Amino acid sequence: MFRSSFYAVLILIAAPTLAAGSATENCAATASIVADAVAQRVAGSAQADTLTTLSEGDMDARFVPAIQPLVEWVYTLPSDQLTGEAAAAFEAACLKQAG
Repeated sequence: MFRSSFYAVLILIAAPTLAAGSATENCAATASIVADAVAQRVAGSAQADTLTTLSEGDMDARFVPAIQPLVEWVYTLPSDQLTGEAAAAFEAACLKQAG
């Protein structure tokens, strides 16, 4: 269903900026980005506007590099996957990948 989340997880796991945090913290933070991006897209926000909004938000600097690939991923999802389940599935895949 959310198999594309695996691709996004690989991008994030490899990001050196995330290396300092625990898997639980990293996955929760990145899943939060996914949830926010989904909410913005559902509200009709353009991808560039969502990227700007999330990048200018109050976020730990370690996670800022993850915003762009996650927003790009969210904007590739079919509309029927734009639910709270997207972030939950992303977080589960992230935690599984982190081992």
